[in-house]
Amino acid sequence: MKKKFIGLLFTVLFMSTIAFGQSPTISNFEKSSNGYKVFLYQSVIRMLNKDQNPEFNKLIKDLDHLRLLSNESDALESITTFTSLDNGIKSEGFDLIMSYDNKERKCHVYELESNKGKSTWVITFLVDSRAGLMEMKGTLDLKYLSAISHVNFDKLEELIPMGAEDWN
Repeated sequence: MKKKFIGLLFTVLFMSTIAFGQSPTISNFEKSSNGYKVFLYQSVIRMLNKDQNPEFNKLIKDLDHLRLLSNESDALESITTFTSLDNGIKSEGFDLIMSYDNKERKCHVYELESNKGKSTWVITFLVDSRAGLMEMKGTLDLKYLSAISHVNFDKLEELIPMGAEDWN
């Protein structure tokens, strides 16, 4: 289940061309979060190319980094954190683009269009006792989007050190 959720978040990130400027909501959450703060820079992401497919490298050639920030707490506090992140992102003018909600897991994808024609995307998530967000800085060459199938999710799971018990 953990692998499926990480795969879902990673795939959602790769479905968009992104130029990311940090929002106050993200800055404040980064300072207060007590969970994971994982940065995956392009050089590390390139290592996730399980088949050494050249199209995967073309897909991420203009990508700077992916970042995962999370908070670990009891279920009620996690819901409060998730709601606070969503409200903060919305108050900054982001539009909800996609939503995955059920009683156990939630994932919202937001977009903010800039004056320069590039979009900023934020993904908020709630899973059990973990709430957080993902961001991506840089752009993707979407004509190589099919290369996402070459991501080594086992290696990605090793890079994001979350216990499987948290994602069941």
